[in-house]
Amino acid sequence: MSFFYGLSIILFGLCFGRGLRFLAESGIIPESIRLPNLLKKCTYLVLLGFNPIILLGAFWGAKLDNIKLYFLPLLGVLTLILGGILAVIFAKMRKLNHQQEGAMFVSGSFSNLGNFGLLFCFLFLGEESIMYVALFRLLEELFYYMVAFPIAKSFGERAKGKAGRDSFLTKVLTDPFIMITLSVVLIGILLNMSALQKPHFFSILNTFLVPLAAFLLVAPIGFNMKLNVINKYIKEGIALCLIKFVVVPIVITSFSYFLGLGEIHNGLVLKVIFLLAAMPSAVSSLIPPQLFQLDIDLANSNWIVNTGVLFLMLPILYFVVHLL
Repeated sequence: MSFFYGLSIILFGLCFGRGLRFLAESGIIPESIRLPNLLKKCTYLVLLGFNPIILLGAFWGAKLDNIKLYFLPLLGVLTLILGGILAVIFAKMRKLNHQQEGAMFVSGSFSNLGNFGLLFCFLFLGEESIMYVALFRLLEELFYYMVAFPIAKSFGERAKGKAGRDSFLTKVLTDPFIMITLSVVLIGILLNMSALQKPHFFSILNTFLVPLAAFLLVAPIGFNMKLNVINKYIKEGIALCLIKFVVVPIVITSFSYFLGLGEIHNGLVLKVIFLLAAMPSAVSSLIPPQLFQLDIDLANSNWIVNTGVLFLMLPILYFVVHLL
């Protein structure tokens, strides 16, 4: 039931977003409503409203009793690095140009850990998995701003009027998404160490908030999809799927097993790692190509193909995660 439930949330969200796009382009929804801004506000609501509540409840009642859990943030970064490196290697084998190499890098590196990753860990493995998802993602945004963006910039040309490397450090220190996430994680850990018991309503609330958050994040994806660029870069998209859904999860899960993470909480941590390592390209992978004049069509095609193949991979992921 959890598999079909998760799939239905994504499909309904994508169809809802495409439906809004059709209604807007047909003039049925007037331009005065400003759908792009409205959908953007929905994203902010999730990232600044729902996610902090979900994370607070997850860390408050979590079992932080094994020092090996602190490998999770590093494994998260390693997952992003490995995907990016393998994508660039493929681009060089295909003799793509510099801008296309940069697009492949961001498609391989940026992963949808916070949307699809959180949703399917919650549905397949339960509320206890949320805390491990948060730990795995703890350094994700820092990696993007401090490492991935400058690397992407080196593959292209910096757009006129855009700030340089110093602006990324400033953005990290002032970005509300990063600061709120880190603050909530810290508060949750402190509550976990205190004598206060986690209220039962957090678990009930998460059964509604996690699917709703996923829907509100997927709908803008459906609205912004550009389906007419897929055929031009189908080989690159298929190669990226092999990287993201096969090579990276096998390498990261195997490495995690040898670190002893498979022994923690009856294998739950290893299952979370496997699911998160097998997530598709994130929608944020479309941002660096616009900033640094990389191949935007290639990045967009990779993102669409990756997201689409996720639907085909879900039964396999569900099966494998219950074998671990």
